[in-house]
Amino acid sequence: MLEIFKKLISVLTTDATLTALVPANNIYTGRADIVMEKQNTLNYPSVVLTLVSEAVRSVPTNARDTMVQLDIWSRNSQLEIENIYERILTDLDYLSGDQNSAHIWWQILRGAVDLFETDRAVWHRSCSFTLWSIK
Repeated sequence: MLEIFKKLISVLTTDATLTALVPANNIYTGRADIVMEKQNTLNYPSVVLTLVSEAVRSVPTNARDTMVQLDIWSRNSQLEIENIYERILTDLDYLSGDQNSAHIWWQILRGAVDLFETDRAVWHRSCSFTLWSIK
């Protein structure tokens, strides 16, 4: 799984078109541990990757089915979310390649949904990607 996150972060942060929309420092894994009162200090727009699930296959040996959630956040507009989303799809659609000792042989979008935050001006799209890899 570590190699998958490294590969995804590498692809996203080296795309000049995407980093013109989202600074590379705002593309990361995990959650931002900031109390609610200070969340307006979070960097926006941002792209956050988290693990949804991972299962190991018996054939081929050491193959993994991994589902990653990719969240796009903006304080500016839905249009900004749309532009970032389309660029990410261009970068990640059917991604294959090597990262350290792992080979990612396919990656596809499984679904995307807009989540509306009713108590603050925040736009949020959550996407699920499925990746197959072998280590």
